[in-house]
Amino acid sequence: MAGVTALTASLGGWQLRRAEEKTALQAQTDRAATAAPIALGGVLLEADAIAGRAVSVRGRFVPAGTVFIDNRTHQGVAGFHVLTPVKIPESALHVLVLRGWVARDVRDRNRLPAVPTPAGDVDITGLAERSLARTMELQASAPPGSEDRLWQNFDPAVYRRWSGLTLQPLVLRQSPTSAIDDGLVREWRTAGGDVDKHRAYALQWFAMSAAAAAVTLYLVYSLRRDARIRQTPAV
Repeated sequence: MAGVTALTASLGGWQLRRAEEKTALQAQTDRAATAAPIALGGVLLEADAIAGRAVSVRGRFVPAGTVFIDNRTHQGVAGFHVLTPVKIPESALHVLVLRGWVARDVRDRNRLPAVPTPAGDVDITGLAERSLARTMELQASAPPGSEDRLWQNFDPAVYRRWSGLTLQPLVLRQSPTSAIDDGLVREWRTAGGDVDKHRAYALQWFAMSAAAAAVTLYLVYSLRRDARIRQTPAV
């Protein structure tokens, strides 16, 4: 019981630290939203220098590089996240854009939706991220084939090998205020939205720790009481 007390207290502290991390991340995102975006050009940037920053790019979508990330939900509806690279003019560099969410075909979960993609130059703004959140996989997925566009998770290194493209070291999460009309949903979850959840989990773990501590004290008291009774001479 003493071990349970220590473990649950540790888990409560971990949830509080997660809440603090997400609060700081949300503050960084809020600052980035009000700052002037960094224009992405033909110079390869450092990931640490731009992660979490507002960025912008002008170029053309490369539809052949589009992939769909499976098991992404919006308001309880299953669907995909759509990723498409943008070619930077007068450069070999591309920027991978997380364009938005689209619902899955309820009759065939593997059928990919037709997503309208502008053919001309586009201006896109959003937040720079190193990669995307991953969902749990029971076993590692096989490397995607040349025609495989439905992926369980996104891995930047795997995508580079699959596409053969030279990429800026980021994923541009397209702004919800984008003027591009492609039917995709861009209501992104924010890091700050999970803070209360982590605090609630922390409260639960601390409550369990307090209960385990109370049981531990009771057991110690009971053992010492029984020891005193055994040591007391019989009258």
